[in-house]
Amino acid sequence: MKPMKYLFVSALLLGFSTGAVAQDGTAADIAAVKSLIQSKPADVAKAMKPFYRKNKKNAANLVAFGRAFYEAKDTTNAKVAANMALTASKRQSSPAYVLLGDIAAMGDDGGAAAANYEQAIYYDKKNPEPYRKYALVYRKIDPEGAAAKLDQLQTELPDYPVDALKAHIYYLSLRYGQAIETYAKVPTSKMTRSDFIEYANACFVAQQYQQGYDAAKAGLVQNANNATLTRLAMFCANNLKKYDEAIVYGDALFNKVPKDSVNFSHLDFLNYGDALAGNNQLEQAIDQYKKGLEVKDVEDKNLADIHKSLSDAHKQLKNFPEAIASYKQYLATAKEPDAVAHAGLGTLTMNWARSLKPEGAEEMTEAEVNAYKEADHIWGDLAEKFPDAAEYALFQRASVNAVMDPDSKQALAKPYFEKMVELINAREEHDATDNTRLEKAYRYLMFYYYSIAKDNKSALDYANKILEIKPGDEGIMKVVESLSKTVK
Repeated sequence: MKPMKYLFVSALLLGFSTGAVAQDGTAADIAAVKSLIQSKPADVAKAMKPFYRKNKKNAANLVAFGRAFYEAKDTTNAKVAANMALTASKRQSSPAYVLLGDIAAMGDDGGAAAANYEQAIYYDKKNPEPYRKYALVYRKIDPEGAAAKLDQLQTELPDYPVDALKAHIYYLSLRYGQAIETYAKVPTSKMTRSDFIEYANACFVAQQYQQGYDAAKAGLVQNANNATLTRLAMFCANNLKKYDEAIVYGDALFNKVPKDSVNFSHLDFLNYGDALAGNNQLEQAIDQYKKGLEVKDVEDKNLADIHKSLSDAHKQLKNFPEAIASYKQYLATAKEPDAVAHAGLGTLTMNWARSLKPEGAEEMTEAEVNAYKEADHIWGDLAEKFPDAAEYALFQRASVNAVMDPDSKQALAKPYFEKMVELINAREEHDATDNTRLEKAYRYLMFYYYSIAKDNKSALDYANKILEIKPGDEGIMKVVESLSKTVK
């Protein structure tokens, strides 16, 4: 019974592999192994034995077996096949070393990967693959060393497009300046789509917008309606203030690029909106900004620029309530907005208040007063949040209150001017801005004490302070002369 049993099992194995291994050491073996791997047998090592036995002296086929395992992410069996290929070639198979390098790279062992690629180069100096892979692995350790390895390749193959590879290495290493410089050496006729994308993007990040714009346009000649290149062309054109051209690329991105090849980001809508706004197509720009705010899964801080642009567009249209609402959203979403950003809200609110003044009217309307009070509140908040900006905030509060109290009878501006003067004069040195603010404060206080408080001595003191800032001012000199007589 036992001989019959073994004969039966042998027949089963033969039936499984006979068709696949019909030719020893040929391409049929490679195809069979690929099919075997795809079938995911329970004991793949056992199933591979006939193939290894028939190809034990065929290094090329053994590497192909290993490569099939590698592509299936089975690095254990891929390594077995690679080492068998080295044995078959008396350890001189360049492709086997490349495979071992790839296996090490997949395991994030850059040192072992680089060492195997070096061996591959040693046994085949004309094969560009190990040079390229060595450079890609080694660039994490030493980008310059990686580029030097590609220089060796150019020595062996003078016509090989080494500059594009070097530029790619620099790009991956975030060395955008070197990437730009190196890509500039590559003829556009020899650049791939990814080369154009990396070149244009490196220029955009490095704020070399004209060069990036030229690279994107050149890439689009060869890759019409490519989403990334179209996007970069729009971004660069915007930064060059070529808004009419940016609109062309924005229209292409949203209406001509195949929809299944692009996922629109909030930045796409922002830039398209900015291009339209720059071309004074404000209503259309607002539509794009609103679409940008509707993009899902975008962090609030990344939407801040859209809120700011939306506010600016409404401001240009004098839609001040909408502009203010959007600006408040900008401050709420921006990452740590500074004093200047907060001051923008105060300025915007003051512009709104001024816009409410009926033509020819002398008395302030309730709407005007409320808007100015809102501005005053904003300047007060600014002083609390940013003590370093207190002088500026006080100056603005004084200016707002002076508008609400034009004849100074209520002295609304007085406490803010006095506090500002105190802060500025606490410093020994004053710049031109300080002097401008002091002069305005002194003029207000001089007028108040002369006209409202009827205190000529205090009025004279402030007039003299103005002369200290603006000696020789004829108008103030006359005031000093006149007040001096009354005080004596």
